[in-house]
Amino acid sequence: MIRTEPARRDEVMTAAKKVLQANGADRIILEDNSKTFEALRGEFFQAPRAMAWLLGIVCVVLLLVTALGIVGLTSFWVQQRTKQIGVRRALGATRGQILRYFQTENFLLATIGIAPGMLLAFAINQLLMGKYEMARLPLFYLPAGAVLLWLLGQLAVWAPARRAASIPPAVATRSV
Repeated sequence: MIRTEPARRDEVMTAAKKVLQANGADRIILEDNSKTFEALRGEFFQAPRAMAWLLGIVCVVLLLVTALGIVGLTSFWVQQRTKQIGVRRALGATRGQILRYFQTENFLLATIGIAPGMLLAFAINQLLMGKYEMARLPLFYLPAGAVLLWLLGQLAVWAPARRAASIPPAVATRSV
């Protein structure tokens, strides 16, 4: 093991090899053994780093699928409630009120899913800590995840809710 400044690394390694060869002609010096700790550390953590990237990609894909599911479900609700939306608009509901109705409905449904999900995540973390001596889940992860899911839900429901709010009352009540 040789400690040197990074700028002089190649120069020192070449000089060290010459000194070792001069001390004994029968010495075998493998080029593979002249790796830096930086390279060794990179090789050692290559698999965990790849697994972390894969897990991150899977999480993003799952969030995308969730958002598409919310968009599809909200579009279905809008289609099923076209007459109801038209009646509300005919009775004086503004586009903003219709939009807020769908946003609030989605927020409540998301909360019904997020609350037990947070409790379950905390319980599973406690189990993993006890059985496998894993680290405690940082406390800010659960509320941060909840806020992320609420925002994702609100963004996903926005376009179908806006489409529902733009339905004229005459068209909505005539269509069904």
